[in-house]
Amino acid sequence: MDSSEEVLAKLNDDLSLANLFDLLDKAQTIEEVNAIRAFGNELLERRLLESVEGFRSGTRRFLNVTEKMLEAMTDLDRTFVAISPVRNPIQAPALSSIIGRLGEALRLFHDDEGMRKTHNSDQEVEDLNNDEDMIAPVLDPVKIPDDIANSGILTGPKTSTSRKYEEIADEYIRFFVSSGFKNDREALVKKYALKAVAEKSRYEAVGNPLGIPWWFVAAIHLLESSYNFSTHLHNGDPLSNRTFRVPSGRPAAWLPPNSWEESARDALTHQKLAGLSDWSLPRALWRWERYNGWGYRKKRLPSPYLWSFSSIYTKGKYVGDGVFNKSAVSKQCGCATFLKFLHDHGHVDLKLDVVGENEQGQPDSDANADAVVADNKPNIDGVVPPAHPFQAFFEERLPEVRHFKWHEFLIKGGSHGANGLNTDPPRELWENVLPLARALYQRALIRTGAPIFAIRWT
Repeated sequence: MDSSEEVLAKLNDDLSLANLFDLLDKAQTIEEVNAIRAFGNELLERRLLESVEGFRSGTRRFLNVTEKMLEAMTDLDRTFVAISPVRNPIQAPALSSIIGRLGEALRLFHDDEGMRKTHNSDQEVEDLNNDEDMIAPVLDPVKIPDDIANSGILTGPKTSTSRKYEEIADEYIRFFVSSGFKNDREALVKKYALKAVAEKSRYEAVGNPLGIPWWFVAAIHLLESSYNFSTHLHNGDPLSNRTFRVPSGRPAAWLPPNSWEESARDALTHQKLAGLSDWSLPRALWRWERYNGWGYRKKRLPSPYLWSFSSIYTKGKYVGDGVFNKSAVSKQCGCATFLKFLHDHGHVDLKLDVVGENEQGQPDSDANADAVVADNKPNIDGVVPPAHPFQAFFEERLPEVRHFKWHEFLIKGGSHGANGLNTDPPRELWENVLPLARALYQRALIRTGAPIFAIRWT
């Protein structure tokens, strides 16, 4: 595979050829052709030289210029096909080679600056499950407590180490609502968002048959390849072959020239994203983070894949697949930051519903524990789960805890209930409560004799 310098050298040769402008069938006179050729060559040569220098000094000028040139070449190619159906890239090899070279140059630059998977192996990707099989989808609007909605800008918070959706959904909501755009990056966020809007129909063509929102596909395309349609959506590897980085060997059946759309559908299906129904804010953020990997949570850092260019993210980045640098700073726009701009400017409706404390659907467990005791209710929910297997476990393993009822250990508070996240603890966590229950029971007997209404299972 050619290096970035080799690609740039070949691109320089391509752009010095006058044949690019010889292809301008719209020109009516030889004088017009000559004028366009001279002006175009001079402009492209100058921009290329500037961008090569920018590339070598680590600036973003090369990326910006390459993006513009690639867009211009693609538009020109479409123009030729529209003017004369017999004219196409295959019959215009000069134009076709330049488009290919520009795409490869953009890919190489993205590889230097872009995100890396935090998965340690292909097996981690293969082990993904359908998250809606684990936590049922919730199709109602996401409820945001007004104290969070009015909490101000949040800067550089630590994350939970959990990967479980039900445990971090509220964190995603809080971070998103409380995030702000970094002042020196908001213009770039706008640029990337509006570019995605311009390609909305292409993203819809991939996402709609799979039940995936266009903006979800667009954000992955931005993060994995800087909107380069000549690379795989899986990880930004070139379409000329199957992927060679994590996830490697995708798509399994691949005989170039295949289209970006075919590869994109494989990437989304391989990540178990097809056919899902809940595309609420926390679900989307959880799925984006899973797409890139959970490596940042091990370090309690907000993932730049989500939060770069926002107040939530400061520094720390995987600079290679599974290779972390604590001082590196992402130069890309994160998916959540991208989505926030789209939502704030009316391009996407995330169905966020700000509610007051008395509208959140369930009372708070701490505030209402006394009322439960006074009213002789079985628990805060007011309902004892019928034929629950935890009853047999409780009575067998905690026979000495006679003043507590088994269902008191299944009480759930109010904040998660508003977004449909209240679920009983899974069987594998039941053992965790045994030593804590015994200790609390003994202390409660000594101090108050009153029941206890809040047990943390994790």
